[in-house]
Amino acid sequence: MKHIMSTMAALQLSRQLTLRTMRSPQTSLLTRSLLLSRPASSSSKPAPKGRLLEKPTRFNPPSHPARLPRRNRQPAFQVPLSAKERDQQKKKQYPHMMPPEGTFFHWFLTNRNIHVWITMSILISLAFFTWLNNFLANTPYLDQLPANNMFFSHPIAFLSRYADVYKLHTEYISAQTAEHRRQKVEDVRKRAEFRKAHGLNEGEGIFGGWTARGDWEVMGTGAKEGGEVVERQGQKEKEVLEAVSEKEAAPADGEAYADFEGRRKPIKKWLGIW
Repeated sequence: MKHIMSTMAALQLSRQLTLRTMRSPQTSLLTRSLLLSRPASSSSKPAPKGRLLEKPTRFNPPSHPARLPRRNRQPAFQVPLSAKERDQQKKKQYPHMMPPEGTFFHWFLTNRNIHVWITMSILISLAFFTWLNNFLANTPYLDQLPANNMFFSHPIAFLSRYADVYKLHTEYISAQTAEHRRQKVEDVRKRAEFRKAHGLNEGEGIFGGWTARGDWEVMGTGAKEGGEVVERQGQKEKEVLEAVSEKEAAPADGEAYADFEGRRKPIKKWLGIW
């Protein structure tokens, strides 16, 4: 009787342990199935371990980190370099890169003053050679220039001779320009005087009083009188020449000037001084 009571107590205790194991969340499905399929006994085998996974061939990082990265955190992919290694890295020459600091080529490529000096030297030399070729091609005093080999033997005399010839050249160009200007002004003034003497409108025509009208349109009623036109034209030309000669003979006053159209205008003075 005692043996039966002990057996029943052992079975009841085994059932309670089985129910606790099944209710536990840490128990795997395989363990539960083994406990349900086997009858509870004191000589049951221990539950088998879980299946082991194979070791991966390489490290596969996750698709996203566990936490957000900090904004002020500097990425460090290696051990920070020492001061000696940094100096060696600055002096190292890399392909297709700027020369390292402290070398001649680095100073030549990064110095702004030497680049400005080279640029200005090229521009000034181009301007000088352009002026020299223009001067040699247009000067009438080419035979008075010194020989080129004189520059190495007597440079001061060579430069002074060149300066004298260039001074003569500038005076010649200034005289030519003044003469052309005087001729144009004189031509415009004579045409304006001729138009005034013939009673023509000063604003008629363009390009300095030029007009495309014929003689009979310019002369008006005088063209219908036949032979008298030549006589009247001769008389008017004489009057114009006399008026021009009188104005040229009269002393030029400082209170009037002649513009490009030949008209006399008073000089405007500010505050009566200039």
